[in-house]
Amino acid sequence: MIHLTFDQDWAPAWATEQIARRVSAAGLTATFFVTHDCPGLAALRSSGAFELGWHPNFLPGSSHGEDVEAVLDHMAAIVPEARGARAHTLMRGTPILEAYKRRGLRYDGADLHDGVSNLEVFQSWTGLARIPIWFEDDVHLQRGLACELEALALDSPGLKVCTFHPVLVALNSVDLNSYVALKAELGSRQVSLTDATREDLAPFRQDDRPGLSDLMDSLIAWMTDHGEQTGGGLATLAD
Repeated sequence: MIHLTFDQDWAPAWATEQIARRVSAAGLTATFFVTHDCPGLAALRSSGAFELGWHPNFLPGSSHGEDVEAVLDHMAAIVPEARGARAHTLMRGTPILEAYKRRGLRYDGADLHDGVSNLEVFQSWTGLARIPIWFEDDVHLQRGLACELEALALDSPGLKVCTFHPVLVALNSVDLNSYVALKAELGSRQVSLTDATREDLAPFRQDDRPGLSDLMDSLIAWMTDHGEQTGGGLATLAD
C-alpha cells in the first residue's frame, strides 16, 4: 500500500492550502505533520482529507520548547487530535518514543528506509507502531534522481510511505539549490519562511524540467488510478 504524507516544515499558509486543494481534489486521504499553527490548518481540517500529526523540533534553540515535554506541550496545543508524530530531522530515540506514548500517540513515523522493498510496520516495545518512510522528497533530490514517476519502484513489494514538503513542492524543486537560495534571500530581508509570499518564491521556482510538484501530481494521479494500492492516514496502520 502507498500512503501520502507531508512535513509542514514552517511552510507559508498558502503553500499548505495548495497541498490541501490538490489532495482533496483527487479524493485521497493523507497525513500532514504540523510544525506551526496557521490558517492553512483550517483548510486541511475542513477538507476532510487529512490526518494531522505532530512534527516537533527537538533541536537546540527550537521555537517549540527547551526540552521534550515543553516541545510536546507546544504540539498538543496546536494539534490535540494527533495520533502520531514524525520529528523534524527525523529525530528519534527511546526517550522520545516513551514521551509520545505518555501523550497517547499510537505511532512514530520517523524511520527513513529510502527505496527499500518489503517494508512493514514495526511494533516497538514502547507500545508504539514505528512506520517507515519509503520515499522522502529531499533525499530523492540529494540522490540526483529524476522527478518522474519512472524513478520510483512503485511495483516493488512492501509498504510505501511517501513524504513531500510543501515549500519544495511550491518551488517545483529539481535540487536543493533553489531552496537554499530562497532561504538566503529571505534571511537577507529578515523575512521568515512562514511569512514568504508566492511572489517571494516565484524567482526560485524550477520549471525548466520536471520537479517535485510534477512528481507529486504524477504520484497523486497514479494513486487515484490504483485505489486498491492506496492507503489513508498513517493512523490506520497503527490500529
